Amino acid sequence: MSPLTKKTLFWDTNVENLDVVKHKRYIIERILQFGDIDDYNWMRETYSKEEIINVIIEERSPLNPRSLNFWCQQFGVKESICTKKLLAKTQELFWVR
Repeated sequence: MSPLTKKTLFWDTNVENLDVVKHKRYIIERILQFGDIDDYNWMRETYSKEEIINVIIEERSPLNPRSLNFWCQQFGVKESICTKKLLAKTQELFWVR
């Protein structure tokens, strides 16, 4: 079963409008966040390792710190890049400024 038909991944999206090339960042993000092993395998067959890594280290990535750390380890992303990204995700409280 293609992940593109799963409501557990794309509950807020009309899956008929998803394009594997045009919406690759969105699809990869959803699989990294909410996918299972079958979704992961489909993603690895569909997208290159470099495309997936680019999504992981992208500044606007919605991955939480635990997921980010896991995927950085899984794909062999340099620790310094992941640490920098993790530190950037922690924001200063606006009332403490």
